[in-house]
Amino acid sequence: FKEKPKYPPSRAQSLSYALTSPDASYLASIARLFKNLNFVLLVITYGLNAGAFYALSTLLNRMVIWHYPGEEVNAGRIGLTIVIAGMLGAVISGIWLDRSKTYKNLCHPNCLIQ
Repeated sequence: FKEKPKYPPSRAQSLSYALTSPDASYLASIARLFKNLNFVLLVITYGLNAGAFYALSTLLNRMVIWHYPGEEVNAGRIGLTIVIAGMLGAVISGIWLDRSKTYKNLCHPNCLIQ
């Protein structure tokens, strides 16, 4: 069997054949991604959000117990409340963005959303 057909099955496939370079490697792809400003901004903002959430959820029990000894159950309830509030916020903001069509306004001015 051949690796690919002699003629591409569609225009999109022919463009993908033309745009792929033979020396495309994983590290070259990663380097190309980090040259994209929008990707770097996305990585930074996601990293800050995830880092803050994981730090809070990891240290929540210690923080609550330090100030309120014996309140382990309430520390769990606080953690549950944080997770549920985040889930509800994601659903509500998704519905709002879908209905208002303002998601492009949240993007960087040089963003290329098409």
